[in-house]
Amino acid sequence: MMSTNNMYSDEDREADEAFMTQLAAVTGQPDLFKGIDPSFWRTVDEEHVDHMTYDYERYDSDDSTGGMIFKIKDLEVKDSSSNQRLNLEAAAESSKQDKTSKARALLADTPDFKHDPDRLEKEGLMWKETGLKRGDLSPEGTEFVSWKMVRGYPEMFVGKRNGERTKEMFTIEGLHKNRIWDVYYLHQPKEIHPKPGLFVPTYQFQHLLDTINARLDINLTIPPGNNEAKFKLVFGDGNTPRPRFLGRTRNADAFKSFSGLVPRPKPEDDIKQGTEEGQAKLISVLKMIANSHKKTEKSKKNAYKRFEAHLAWGRGLKRTQCYLGLRERKTAEAIPLPSGVRFVSIDLEAWEQDQSVITEVGIAILDTPNIENIDPGENGQNWFKAIQARHILVAENTWATNTKYVKSCPESFDFGRSQLFKGNDVPEVMESVINDSPYPVVLVFHESAADIKFLQAIKYNIYEAKNVLEIIDTKHLYQYAVRSSNQPSVSTVCRFLEIDTKNLHNAGNDAVFTLQAMVGLAVKQRVESLKRARDKSVETPQTPEHHVPFAEMVEKEGWTSGGEDSDGGHPVRPAQFEMDFSPPTPAQESGSSFDW
Repeated sequence: MMSTNNMYSDEDREADEAFMTQLAAVTGQPDLFKGIDPSFWRTVDEEHVDHMTYDYERYDSDDSTGGMIFKIKDLEVKDSSSNQRLNLEAAAESSKQDKTSKARALLADTPDFKHDPDRLEKEGLMWKETGLKRGDLSPEGTEFVSWKMVRGYPEMFVGKRNGERTKEMFTIEGLHKNRIWDVYYLHQPKEIHPKPGLFVPTYQFQHLLDTINARLDINLTIPPGNNEAKFKLVFGDGNTPRPRFLGRTRNADAFKSFSGLVPRPKPEDDIKQGTEEGQAKLISVLKMIANSHKKTEKSKKNAYKRFEAHLAWGRGLKRTQCYLGLRERKTAEAIPLPSGVRFVSIDLEAWEQDQSVITEVGIAILDTPNIENIDPGENGQNWFKAIQARHILVAENTWATNTKYVKSCPESFDFGRSQLFKGNDVPEVMESVINDSPYPVVLVFHESAADIKFLQAIKYNIYEAKNVLEIIDTKHLYQYAVRSSNQPSVSTVCRFLEIDTKNLHNAGNDAVFTLQAMVGLAVKQRVESLKRARDKSVETPQTPEHHVPFAEMVEKEGWTSGGEDSDGGHPVRPAQFEMDFSPPTPAQESGSSFDW
């Protein structure tokens, strides 16, 4: 076949030859492509064009070709006398005989060469005009994706690592950077949403993913399986409404202004004009979109709760370190420390068959003035001997022992002698320890919610104790230390700190081990944070305060509490302890009246 290379520009010839060279390299069979002019597809005679059948979904758009890059196996030329036909048949026959045909097929479906992101972005500004006026019906069979799904794509379908990389690209501004959208609207039944829904053609969304993939070298796709249908919506079944053209947006401001441009519904926009089957299908589709969005919002809300919880745990740890004298109070929000603090660790045991039957109360006390001049030692173990402990047996409930889920050992208190009190007298003991303390009290629990409930069962309400500064939960201190949301036991925390334990599930022993765990976690984490601060000072001496910006806290999901220039802030009063971490109501887009 005569070469046609001299008919085209140097740039065209180089592109053609590079493509053929790559095919030869991938297959490892350079002889397979001998005799095929790499530029022959540019010379198809116009008289043969009508005889060609293309499957456009299998081709990649490429402006540099002025048409389509086709795959040899997918091009059908009906004119058997065509020279191009003969070349294609020869290539196909060779392909059948060649054991590397799978490699060529793979190359055709997933090219090794990288898409040029700049070229793709240019394409995103060059969509062919729809020819529609505002309010015109979309063509039958058009595939759409809801704008809600476009905005929610990162949260629903992108992993954490790539989600961070793509986050800015899915904001309103990011979605309109170097990109235009053809926007359509659909008046929805009021039971679904009172405002119109917005839709864009699926091929434009796919092009967005292609551009992001090329720019970031990742592989975002329309998800397969059941979720695929959410991105390839086809309307109009059973004479039900189809989306109508709203307009073409070239920037984020134009998109936001669309809120006042939606025409009023026309009679044919009423879903009831359709068949019963068509109505059911359309309502199902719209509910599917709405429910997907709700799941995204729920995910965001849960993520916000986790973020706020992690921050709260870290701040509680820093305040604990301040009370123990391990960290200075230095931020603007800090309040002066009292001359001393009393830590009171409380553990209660309840009968496994009736949780309202309290059998034991354990109390461990650490007054910080008693450790002022003592070096804490490894994980604070030098301070353990300053801990005083009490173990109370509730007289009328001594018959109730646990054997099914855990084995109780009320007779095995290892830090003193057990005491026998009637249940009605236990609140007075708690008052003498907490209400009558010479210092403000910080209550310490492991799994605070359960023990606070048990205290209420014996008629002592910590929320009425005016001497209590706040509550510290060693479960949260441990979770913050190891960056985990798993639920640890007291023994797990003690093993982490190399604290020896025995006779667990004795309330007195557990109260002591809980207080030891609090001290150990505070000391261990302070030593590690000082080491990190020293290392950071060496690397970046220009930032001696080691402040952690809020954006970094968000990125780290709250697993940081502000750097070395933060001290945890104000104590969290017990009444505030079970905090509502609901996220703030998001600000609405300016001028928005759509079901976004």
